[in-house]
Amino acid sequence: MRHLDRLLQRDPKLRGVDFQRLVQRARQDPQAHWPELVEASMPVVYTLALRLADDLRNGEAMAEEATREVFAELHDTDFAVVREYIGYGKWPSLLLRLTQNARVLADRRSERENPVDAAALLRKDNDGLVPELEPRVSDLIHKEGDRFSTAMKRVIHILHRQDRLLLGMRYEQGLTLRELDHLFRLGSPERVQSLLDRLVDSMQPIRAVADAWDLDHGQKHAVVQHFVKQLYASGSMETGDDRKVAAALQQQ
Repeated sequence: MRHLDRLLQRDPKLRGVDFQRLVQRARQDPQAHWPELVEASMPVVYTLALRLADDLRNGEAMAEEATREVFAELHDTDFAVVREYIGYGKWPSLLLRLTQNARVLADRRSERENPVDAAALLRKDNDGLVPELEPRVSDLIHKEGDRFSTAMKRVIHILHRQDRLLLGMRYEQGLTLRELDHLFRLGSPERVQSLLDRLVDSMQPIRAVADAWDLDHGQKHAVVQHFVKQLYASGSMETGDDRKVAAALQQQ
């Protein structure tokens, strides 16, 4: 998300923050590191909240209330959310999810004039769930072995950070095209889908097997989702460890 990148680059305090190390320290002793965690995360949460509330009346007030809700949830039940956090490099994604789910934003959006029901919104968004990986495709991936898996993980690793963030939010975090458009400012959900299509079609391993495996549009995205989830599960999608893993993959 470009606005967050600019925020992290321009704010001298945030430039020096290692979120991965900070969150891991906070997991061990949340009470001791709570002020530091709040100071580092507050600008990120408030920026996200402003983006999500910019088309609501009293958007700034809504963003401030949503920010308070997020940190109340992080602090609640003896810092349970912090203590149970197991991601690596996904802290901004977790903050995004908590901000999206803030009651004040959800309630206000549902109270808009001329509300649209969820089904109509889905149709208008031309959005939907990424298809599940078909059993036959899963079997083909298994039969292809480590060579194909390594190639897929390599091409994902070498993508631009913002492209990897987009893939992670779509395929691992489950954001809709409309939500992604709201955050990345691409102009429309259709343009988000077009960008995702181009990213998927640019992946050489996908192109190499598409005809032989008879992959349709949905199954191409299902294959990418399969490997994005694997990378997140292994803790190597968005961290400093990415460079080490990527280097190891490139040597294979």
